[in-house]
Amino acid sequence: MASRLRSLRRLYTGGTLIAGLLVTAFGLVAWLGYEALDAAASHRRTAESVLRDYALVSATQLASSVRSELDDVIDEVLVPVLRRSRSEGAQPPSAVGRELDDGAREAGCECPSLRTPLLLFRADPSGEVRTEPDTVSAQVRSRLSELVMHGRPPAGDDPVSRLLTAPPGDLLDQAVAIGFLASDDRGEPIFGFVVPTAALEELFREWYDDDSLLPEAIVGDLPNDSVLQVAIEDPSGATVFASSASYATAPGASVTIPDGARFGNLVVRAAVRQDAASRLIIGGLPNSRLPLLVVLLLLTLGVGAAAFVQLRREQGFQRLREDFISSVSHELRTPLAQIRMFSELQEAGKLPSPDDQKRATSVISREARRLSHLVDNILQFSRLRRTWGQGMPPDRLELGEAIADGLDSVTPLLEAHDMRLDLSIDPGVWVHANGEALTRVIVNLLDNAIKYGPSGQTIRVGVRRADDVARLSVADEGPGIPVADRERIWKAYRRLDRDVKAQVPGSGIGLSVVSELVSLHGGRVQIDEPPGGGARFIVELPLAAKAGSANGAAEGKLP
Repeated sequence: MASRLRSLRRLYTGGTLIAGLLVTAFGLVAWLGYEALDAAASHRRTAESVLRDYALVSATQLASSVRSELDDVIDEVLVPVLRRSRSEGAQPPSAVGRELDDGAREAGCECPSLRTPLLLFRADPSGEVRTEPDTVSAQVRSRLSELVMHGRPPAGDDPVSRLLTAPPGDLLDQAVAIGFLASDDRGEPIFGFVVPTAALEELFREWYDDDSLLPEAIVGDLPNDSVLQVAIEDPSGATVFASSASYATAPGASVTIPDGARFGNLVVRAAVRQDAASRLIIGGLPNSRLPLLVVLLLLTLGVGAAAFVQLRREQGFQRLREDFISSVSHELRTPLAQIRMFSELQEAGKLPSPDDQKRATSVISREARRLSHLVDNILQFSRLRRTWGQGMPPDRLELGEAIADGLDSVTPLLEAHDMRLDLSIDPGVWVHANGEALTRVIVNLLDNAIKYGPSGQTIRVGVRRADDVARLSVADEGPGIPVADRERIWKAYRRLDRDVKAQVPGSGIGLSVVSELVSLHGGRVQIDEPPGGGARFIVELPLAAKAGSANGAAEGKLP
């Protein structure tokens, strides 16, 4: 009992230590993962900052270009047309469209949306608006008056051209750009026109395609669309112009076009394409390491858990082996003590009567058989684990005759416990098996019945043909095997708790040897409870083919 408590204490201490080591290892991996995640996040923040700077450079460059080009278009194209309208009076939209088209061509832009203005208008200093054509609703004229009068320069400033944008539904049913020449405070009317924002988009497209927004030393001769995604928006957030394709982008930047009041407060937004980031920074934009780290942590946890389970199993096997060694030592000590005692008595001449000498010889013979049986069991168990049936040639045997040697070898043990055998063996039950293995099977089953059955019991051994199998049964009158333990006892080193507590001698390998030998013969073992109580062990083996027929068995190894 004390030895078992020490084993349990070692098991508990070892398990706690292993658990502590695994938790520490997992904590270390988690800390390293956090450090790696933090480093990756810092790297990503740095890369995003660099890309944001490139985006800011691009947006600033485009805003400056748009501002310069728009200024030229307004001064060279729009202002002359509007001044002509002020001096010569209102012209029809077709004439204004031709002038706008001519001016755009001179500026180098094929801008078809400028050729036919949606509206021409004149706003009096009082705010009254006249349009050409004059079929627009009073609501449109009122809204146009609000937009123009709100966008005119403060009193006292020089006359200046202006550009406004309006989203769909604010003036017309589509987004529009409003260009006009604002008067100073001399009371002159304001002249202007309304075109779709496609006209601005055409202009912006020309300038965007012509200019490289990043230094050539960085992007080489790649077009802007291969590196950037750009958009120009009006103050309401509506997109006036966008680069051709939409891509996943890194963090971007935005810049308002300089002199924004004159150019409709347009905003340029730019961002670097993620798949082009590697051209701008070494290694590109790093991906998030969080999924990988989570997977690694889970794998670490899984491996740690598996290692913990395996180590616990190994500790369990170690405890079973220790119990096995203790049990075997006890079983060896008992017969050796008997043999030594009676042999010393005979050697000392202290057994003068023939009856005492005969009894001593009988005890020595019986204990020697018992000792031999135990050693043979251990050797058989070891050989099965090493060779798994090698060196056990099968033969065609009658089952009843094959087990006779096993029955004879346990007769002294039966007599010592005043037990009887009740044999019921049908003749002609043939199996294809190894004779030594069958002897070991019956000896182990009988030894188990003797060991756990009461003195004076009758052990019933039967051999029957059942359907297509040969059935060997050994029934005792002992306490039986609980149903929950009937599968477990066939495993090596496993013994019932009640037998361990009662200190019933046993090694825990006898039934394991039976199970493995029967399995090597292609059979199976099972346990049930006979009508009178106790336990009945049943071995089923395949019937052998008739004499003279091919049995297909491999020589030297059981099928």
